[in-house]
Order: sequence, then C-alpha cells, then structure tokens
Amino acid sequence: RAYSTLNVTFSHTKWIEPDLVVLNQPVRGLTWVPAEKVLIPIEFVSTSSRRKDRIDKPALCAAAGVPYFMRVEIDQDNALVELFKLDDGEYALYTKAEAGQRFETELPFPVSFDPAVLLES
Repeated sequence: RAYSTLNVTFSHTKWIEPDLVVLNQPVRGLTWVPAEKVLIPIEFVSTSSRRKDRIDKPALCAAAGVPYFMRVEIDQDNALVELFKLDDGEYALYTKAEAGQRFETELPFPVSFDPAVLLES
C-alpha cells in the first residue's frame, strides 16, 4: 500500500516525511512509522530541498536498511524516475527511465509506465 502522509522514523530525533511511502504491510491510524516497516520511500525532488531529497534522505534510509528508494524529478520538459536497490548498505541504481521511455521493474513489485504521464499536458 502507498501512503502520502507518513513520517518515517529512524530514532526519537531523526525522521523524514517522504512524498509517498510503500510499506511492507498495511497500517491503520499511524502517522509515525518505524523505518523497518518501509519497503520503499518515494521522493519527488524539489529545488528547495534538492540536497535532502537526493543525498540526506537516501542516506538515512540506506543506513536503516530500507530495501528500496525511488526518486522522481520533474521539470517542464522531462520526468526522470530512478529506482535504487540496497546493496551492501548503499543504494545502487536498479533501473531508470525518462519521459518517452518505459520505466519497468518487477522489484519490489511490478510497475510499468512512461514517466511522461507525470508531465502536465
């Protein structure tokens, strides 16, 4: 299940609020979720939080053992979707696609789409 308003906790003082979060199992009524319940956080990179979205948040998730991380970057002409898989404590690029290409993966669950659908018409 995908959730849009969850905070992922790493400790009592460290947490992030990804744009979307897919959990290992459904939860009800929780706003704060321990990192070990997270399958994949999904970040839509914004110019105001570029460093956090590209560096800080993935580093926290990797250190906590979150198995996947997805990053989406959208500008006026292009959409880029990148899926990273945890490998020996760090994220390695697993697959990616830009608008006009097909983003396809079987892991962590089957997904297939053209990132162009994320662009405004």
